[in-house]
Amino acid sequence: MKKPAKVIPLGAPLNTPDDDLDMLALVTPSDIEEAKADARARMGDRGAALLETDKTPKDEDEPTG
Repeated sequence: MKKPAKVIPLGAPLNTPDDDLDMLALVTPSDIEEAKADARARMGDRGAALLETDKTPKDEDEPTG
């Protein structure tokens, strides 16, 4: 017979207003650059080169799927 899983009670709901959560979720360009610099320091030359490449814009006329 299988032992039942341990039930963990949920905590109290967050009492944070939606507007405050929206402000906390903002990501600035400097945040992105800091994340890239951190990633660059942790990865090899090949991965760092990928961070430097520009993304090619997707053609709207190209079929997807």
